[in-house]
Amino acid sequence: MTLSSDDSFKQAIASFQAGRLIDAEQLFKKVLRLQPNHVAALNILSVLLTSLGRYTEAEPYIKAALGLNLNSDATLYNYGIILKSLNRPIEALERFSQALSINATVAETWNNRGAVFNDLKRYDDAIIDFNKAISLQPNYSAAFCNKGKSLAELRRYDEAFAAYDKALAIKPDLEDAWLGRGNVFFDLKRYGEAIAAYEKALALKPNLTNAWLGRGNAFYNLKHYDEAIAAYDKALAIKPDLEGAWLGRGNVFFDLKRYGEAIAAYDKALALKPDLANVWLGRGNAFHNLKRYGEAFAAYDKALAIKPDLEGAWLGRGNAFYDLKRYYEAFAAYDKALAIKPDLEGAWLGRGNAFYDLKRYDEAFAAYDNALALKPDLAEAWLGRSNAFYDLKRYDEAFAAYDNALALKPDLASAAS
Repeated sequence: MTLSSDDSFKQAIASFQAGRLIDAEQLFKKVLRLQPNHVAALNILSVLLTSLGRYTEAEPYIKAALGLNLNSDATLYNYGIILKSLNRPIEALERFSQALSINATVAETWNNRGAVFNDLKRYDDAIIDFNKAISLQPNYSAAFCNKGKSLAELRRYDEAFAAYDKALAIKPDLEDAWLGRGNVFFDLKRYGEAIAAYEKALALKPNLTNAWLGRGNAFYNLKHYDEAIAAYDKALAIKPDLEGAWLGRGNVFFDLKRYGEAIAAYDKALALKPDLANVWLGRGNAFHNLKRYGEAFAAYDKALAIKPDLEGAWLGRGNAFYDLKRYYEAFAAYDKALAIKPDLEGAWLGRGNAFYDLKRYDEAFAAYDNALALKPDLAEAWLGRSNAFYDLKRYDEAFAAYDNALALKPDLASAAS
């Protein structure tokens, strides 16, 4: 006997509630073949498909449900969730805002609209929404966690820690809050504490790719390269298209002077996301160290086309011009870098080296002194000072500067010679 649409709908609901999602999907679709404008079936099928991560398939059903009932805040909310998952934040923001105009008492809607504001980098607006969600639901751990992310992006780190701690007091197994704490520790250059927080997150969710990525970045900054590579590889085993992990691998290989492997890793990242300025910068630096200056300039130009205020790319251009003895072009590039970041010691070092080559020793000393004021352990700046003293036959001062350089970097061959 053929089931009616009502009977099929009841069976679909029962299957859905029992977690038999494939059966439920087929039954909801049967209802819709019999009754295409069945609003409840359209809504629940879209929720089911969303729960399976099939957002593209879910959208036509939720769109049809909304067309039949424009004043349903629940439908608008569910549509917002789908659009957010499809990386269409402007449309998601509109749907959540429409839902709130109908019903402003649902904490989840405020929280999810806040999350969209986070995606749009509108962090102050996001915090307002998270606070509204928390006022409606004081133990809303996810809202505290999301608020922590906004505060961290605004560099309000103490407040971010407080938000994450509140989330974890409510829900100690909230892996995203541990991840957030790790990211704040990382931003503060407290890498050991960052790694401990990432490990807490991974103990709760071993396939949390961003925690593996964070571990890799922390180990990289500690110069623990083997552990960094292992973490990046773990992230990529879970998510092969994680461009940040390919960037991290490239940076490790660059530091190890394995430039061919570094370029290959950067290329992987760029194949996934061509507009990553820092990856183009990494490529440029690798080509520069290989003395492939044309390719280095091309990479730096790509980086600057994406991010004109990327001081590292201006520094790279300056260093390439310096190597080619095009000193005045080097000065122009270094000046651009310093206009963006006056405390960029590498640009002061570059200026010092160019002035030294031009035998403009007073200007060279001034530039090296600026570099050393910013980074007293910059061996190359001590070397530059010592070379200038040597040329001026001020040998005692030259020896003192050479000794400083070698104490900081014993393998600095030119200082030893």
